[in-house]
Amino acid sequence: MKFKIVGICSVEALSAIPKESVRFDLDRASEILEAAGHDLENLSVMVTIQYDGREVTIYRNGRITIYPADSKDIAADIAEKFYDMIEKAREIR
Repeated sequence: MKFKIVGICSVEALSAIPKESVRFDLDRASEILEAAGHDLENLSVMVTIQYDGREVTIYRNGRITIYPADSKDIAADIAEKFYDMIEKAREIR
């Protein structure tokens, strides 16, 4: 999935935003991530994962926030990994 990395209000957090309109079934994404061994919290509107000392938050609209993110390259690598994992949770429109 193609996405762009943007800074948000926190200097230490970065977001990956899909370049196309997408929507994810967060319940299905949670199942996939748990099966891959990730501890997470599904809050219905977002899924939060602790990953490699960072908090990764996935939203239904495909936005992924990484905190802290030391660089855009690190954020892009993490986002790519999670987009690849949850691709099967993508809703068809």
